[in-house]
Amino acid sequence: MGLLRGGPRALEYLLSSLPENIGVPFIVVQHMPQKFTSLMAERLDIKCKIKVKEAEDGEVVRSDVAYITPGDKHLLLVKEGNEVKIKLLEQFDSIYKPSIDATFISASKLDSCIIAVILTGMGSDGSKGIRFLKEKKAFIISQDVESSIAKGMPYSAIKTGLVDKILPLDKIPQEIIEKVREFYGNQSIY
Repeated sequence: MGLLRGGPRALEYLLSSLPENIGVPFIVVQHMPQKFTSLMAERLDIKCKIKVKEAEDGEVVRSDVAYITPGDKHLLLVKEGNEVKIKLLEQFDSIYKPSIDATFISASKLDSCIIAVILTGMGSDGSKGIRFLKEKKAFIISQDVESSIAKGMPYSAIKTGLVDKILPLDKIPQEIIEKVREFYGNQSIY
């Protein structure tokens, strides 16, 4: 499973670079108002090979789909039987809404190999959640500070010392593809 956080242009570049049948789902957390996240999901769905949609409460997570967190909610991932479902919350202890820390912390409770990606962005959201993911041996990628328009989030993530790869944006899609193949081979996980 891929967890992504970054500016709209960085997300568009990354998601549109992924192959159609990558075999894993992606959860996207973007700090923006709800009406913009739904429009972003629609626009990205047209531009990307994988399906892109705004996440809905209670829906089952499926491979080859990128779920955009609604701007007025926090997205948690919960395991129910053999399925992973999306749970949208109004409140979470964070100044950011939606909060990638909320998503990272919930993902750390799953029995899946996680690839987490921090892209350009302001603030330090995600740095707390990285610690939970690393306890479960997640693979963490951060965009390098040099290629980031807003340097706060990558800088904060890198400063934790828990990032496995620091790459310019144009190298991140291939790293994700290689890690997915390493973790899952050619099988779909959901």
